[in-house]
Amino acid sequence: MAPSALVQLARKHRLNAIALTDHDTTGGIAEAQEAAQGSPFIIPAVELSAHLDGQDIDILGYYIRPGDVSFQAALAQIAADRLTRGQRMVECLNALGVPLAWERVLALSAGGVVNRAHIARALVESGHVSSVPEAVERYLLPGGAAYVPRHTMTPAAAIASIHAAGGAAVLAHPGVYGAYAALVEEFVADGLDGVEVLHPANGETVRANLRGLARGHNLVITGGSDFHTPRDRLGAFNPPPECLRDLRERAGRYRKI
Repeated sequence: MAPSALVQLARKHRLNAIALTDHDTTGGIAEAQEAAQGSPFIIPAVELSAHLDGQDIDILGYYIRPGDVSFQAALAQIAADRLTRGQRMVECLNALGVPLAWERVLALSAGGVVNRAHIARALVESGHVSSVPEAVERYLLPGGAAYVPRHTMTPAAAIASIHAAGGAAVLAHPGVYGAYAALVEEFVADGLDGVEVLHPANGETVRANLRGLARGHNLVITGGSDFHTPRDRLGAFNPPPECLRDLRERAGRYRKI
């Protein structure tokens, strides 16, 4: 959805605040803030793509300074890596006998950061699959026939980059990682500020474990619907009421550096 359309949907669901956490870009924040005019409040944020020991790890950054020059340079490098990755995925598909035009993938990205969703949509349009989830699961997930790993920053570098941009760093959707507890322990040493406890991929046991880890390491408990498509439920996984206050406080620490 366009950022302005997302704002309208957030109003429909009576949300007081939303974080726009697009993958590896802050390009939609200004449009969302302009459309919202303060209601709902738009938290300037991002979801950075990182990679560790063969595993994709996502780190959320809240209350960042979108105009930070060094941060934008880092995002530009990630965008370039994503472009190369997307091209390689399309090449893999073509080699598998699944013809796909790279130009169409670029058109679907509409000038933004190319990601697997754009490739999946192109696969649906071309009639190779019936839905985006089918495209992702069949070809684009780790182990899939056309999967290409991300060659981006480490989680530690992502956390440091978010801090340098004045933001608080949070581990996204821990429930998708098999050894999430060990990851939290490792990233705490790198300066992690919070964990995404309320998330559709986190079952009740995972949430209970994450709450314990958060209390033990003084981490902010966050949450979100991970809204990517109309199938996702915007506003269905809201964090505790003190979350925004705590994230602002954490971000404030790095703005003083």
